[in-house]
Amino acid sequence: MRSIVRRRDRHGRGSRGPLFPPGMPARLTWRESFEQLVAFNAQEIVARHPDLARIEIAVDEVAPSNPASWEPHALVLCRSFPENRFAGLKPRIVLYRLPIHARAGRASLRNGPTPLHNLIRMLLIEGYAELSGMLPEDIDGRS
Repeated sequence: MRSIVRRRDRHGRGSRGPLFPPGMPARLTWRESFEQLVAFNAQEIVARHPDLARIEIAVDEVAPSNPASWEPHALVLCRSFPENRFAGLKPRIVLYRLPIHARAGRASLRNGPTPLHNLIRMLLIEGYAELSGMLPEDIDGRS
């Protein structure tokens, strides 16, 4: 005869088992949350300007090397790379997650407008403007 194992509900405190099934994350990682913010802002901008969809967006942890001598900032938050037809590369914007987090803090998509939301949006708008030749004010659309 098999005995049924029951978990006790001591003092009415509820289930003593796991809250989330094994293998299911309880929350997004900071990287996933950051990528979600970038994707949300990029989709919003591209929805207003469909011709910008050809520009790729990437997220990396940190810049691969020290900033070049012609770059204005000691801390590189974002870089824009023009199209390279010989190598078959599309134009792209690369956002560097850790320096951006260091400057603006951390937040998720469900948080309201935070400094991180605003910084990501500003960096994307500047990158799109640089690669497309449009004015940042025309790309932003928020007035």
